[in-house]
Amino acid sequence: MLTGSVKKHVKQAIPAYVILAVIVVLIAIVSPSFRKIGNIRNIIAQCAVLAIVSIAQSNVLFIGGIDMSVSSVISFGTIMAAMFSADSALGLAGAVVLALAAGAITGLVNGVGVVKFRIPAMIITISTQAFLKGICLILMPKSGGRVNAEFAAFLKTRLGVVNVSAIIALVLFAVFFVVYHYTRFGRSIYAIGNGEVYAAQSGIAVGRTIVATYIISGVVAALAGVVLSARIATGNPLVGDSYAMDSVAAAVVGGISMNGGIGSVVGALAGAVLMSLINNVINNMGISPYYQYITKGLVLVLSLLIFQLKRRKRT
Repeated sequence: MLTGSVKKHVKQAIPAYVILAVIVVLIAIVSPSFRKIGNIRNIIAQCAVLAIVSIAQSNVLFIGGIDMSVSSVISFGTIMAAMFSADSALGLAGAVVLALAAGAITGLVNGVGVVKFRIPAMIITISTQAFLKGICLILMPKSGGRVNAEFAAFLKTRLGVVNVSAIIALVLFAVFFVVYHYTRFGRSIYAIGNGEVYAAQSGIAVGRTIVATYIISGVVAALAGVVLSARIATGNPLVGDSYAMDSVAAAVVGGISMNGGIGSVVGALAGAVLMSLINNVINNMGISPYYQYITKGLVLVLSLLIFQLKRRKRT
């Protein structure tokens, strides 16, 4: 059973699912190729990585922050997998540990910067994004390396129309849904998003919770990078670049407020599918990929405008 507060947050995701259903029906009617099983499998496979990153981004959006460094963390994750998972003594486990450790350290720096030094989240996360991107380019100036073949094959294994990567994403959504809505830590995150002063007055360790949130964001983004490496079968220093804004857009489209304290990860899931759908339709129609940026920008702007209108009505 959903409690009243959980229902309030989950309800924010309803418009995203309605829009997604309408778009899917319209595209299925207009484009016969869209309905092909192979294309549906492709959309789900593409969506898995963005869905995982959207969880990472939702973490910090709930507290009223933002994490632009997820893009470089993802790229670093693919590089670690390509450098060490197949042709190194470290092996797959070592590569994954290195990727997750880098994500955790990046998140720690972001969190400490926000809490201790009062650096705006946008500024500190762009800074760590740039720093880590430089590391990625030094380690691997262009695409290269080789990802463990058995690992890549496993994540691509299909169960019906979904693959293992998509299942991992769904499991993560289920886990974080429980964490956010049914644990003390999750309730603390929402409380901080609705006002740090009031949260502190309620006995919440605001600083530690914010730092922990950024660390979780970094670790989840690193996991997304490892999953992505299995799909592209190589390392790429720039492959994560689009995921920072895409993850923000997916979360906001899914009803998560950039001001914090409102929304649910179930909305981020709908947003991730919607953003992946936009990419797929544009590619299938033979339209220049540059229009993807225009379309995503419009979707994000419209979502933000709707949020602001809702806030005005409530006040």
